[in-house]
Amino acid sequence: MLIRAQMSSEVIAYQLGPGMWARLGYRVFDDEDEAVETGDSELSCLIGYGVLFPALEEKLEGLAQGSSRTVRLRPELTFGLRNPDAQVEVERSDFPDDVAAGDCYEAEDEQGRPVLLQVLDVSAEGVLVDSNHPLAGQTLRFEVEAREVRPASEAELDQAEQRLLSREGEGSALITPQSLLRGPSRR
Repeated sequence: MLIRAQMSSEVIAYQLGPGMWARLGYRVFDDEDEAVETGDSELSCLIGYGVLFPALEEKLEGLAQGSSRTVRLRPELTFGLRNPDAQVEVERSDFPDDVAAGDCYEAEDEQGRPVLLQVLDVSAEGVLVDSNHPLAGQTLRFEVEAREVRPASEAELDQAEQRLLSREGEGSALITPQSLLRGPSRR
C-alpha cells in the first residue's frame, strides 16, 4: 500500500499489508497485564506469509511506518483455548529424582516438533504434566510499532513462499513456549 502526501516534495510512506516487508517492534502482555517477554522485542517479516497470527495481521493492516497500534486478541485467535486432555500423568521413573511442580521440560510430539511440558504435580507413582502452550486460554495484548515498512523484493517473496510451503500444517511461532520460561528448564 502506498500513501502520497504533498509537501514541499512528494513523500512516500508505506503501510503494512500483504507482500510488505516490515521491521516491527513489539511487546506482548498476558491476561494479568504482565509482559510475556522481557525487553523490547523486534521482528522482521513479510506480512501475509504466516509469521504473525492472521488476526493480528488483519488488525495491523494499514499501519504506517513510524506508527504504533495496540491490539487485543482472544485465545481462539492466538494459542487457542486450554485443552484439558493436554494434561497427562507420566511415569515417575521418566523424570529426574529432584523433579518438582513448576519445572519445565522439552519433549517432542508425534510429529517430532518441540513441545514444552510444565510439571503440575509430583507423586510417588507419577508426574502430572501440561503440554498446553503457556499462553493458551489467555487474551493477549500486543503493542506493535511499524519501525520500517517497504515492498518486499522478489527474492524475499520467493523465500517466504518456500518457507510457508515447507511449514504447511504447523502453527505460528511468534511466541514459542521456550521463550516464556520463568522457572527452571530441563532437557
